[in-house]
Amino acid sequence: MAVSLRSIQNATIVVVLLAIPVVLLRNTAENPHELSAFDRSVRRIGGPLEAAVSYSTSMMGSFFERWFMQARLQDANERLAAENRELAQTLRELAELAEENTQLRRALQMRDRTPADMIPAERVGVDQSPFFRVLNIRIDRGTRFAKPGMAVLSPDGVVGRVDKVFDDYSDVMLVTDARSKIAVEVARNRAQGILHGDSEYGCIVDVPKDYEVEPGDLIQTSGVDELFPKGHPVGRVVEVEQLVGDQQRLHVKPEVRFDRVDVVWVVLAGAPRPDTTEPSQGPSSMGLQPIR
Repeated sequence: MAVSLRSIQNATIVVVLLAIPVVLLRNTAENPHELSAFDRSVRRIGGPLEAAVSYSTSMMGSFFERWFMQARLQDANERLAAENRELAQTLRELAELAEENTQLRRALQMRDRTPADMIPAERVGVDQSPFFRVLNIRIDRGTRFAKPGMAVLSPDGVVGRVDKVFDDYSDVMLVTDARSKIAVEVARNRAQGILHGDSEYGCIVDVPKDYEVEPGDLIQTSGVDELFPKGHPVGRVVEVEQLVGDQQRLHVKPEVRFDRVDVVWVVLAGAPRPDTTEPSQGPSSMGLQPIR
């Protein structure tokens, strides 16, 4: 079988590569003071070669060590990132629970502060007219409890009135609705007027110019209409407009954030008037007793 030139070259390369370590190892084992001319030549040539091989080996080892450490760090970072996402989700859920608990506590405190006969209701939906910028909310109280015209309150203030009643739920007309009318007064000086819905963001009320009103004044229910209990916040004055004549127009921003309302109270009947001659029986509305 003929031996090709490439096979001879490969064999020669293999022999040389195997011989180099043997020669270097033998040269290293010799006594430095008894080296021959060949050994000294090998040492002069092999010294730099050995240093280069050692340096290359060290660099390769450092590279693979850094690569291994970076792979471990990447795995640890991904694991920590996943844990952080889980913790962030848990914190968001806890914050939502805390906000819900806060609203429930405020609702219960409102029940203790208000002597009127009320029942709680939960918001179950939001309805917006496609033709007018009017926003209504829907509560989980139907014909069994609610009737059109009943006042709807929240811990922050007045929400509106029951507009339409269905079997299992009711639509609430907000104070910002153009159809809404509420008897109110300026808390600071008792200037009275009728609050009208003006837009989805605010209301207006006209009061006599005899009363000094400033932006920031609180507008509250006056109780004159016998629908809303007296003294519940409605909104804050944001602008005072002087009209022709003896009236001034107050632009009012509602105190309630309607997009954040979850629990409301439906006023079934006002607080009974005290009877000094006989023990008060407290007439209930629609056969219901106040929740205490």
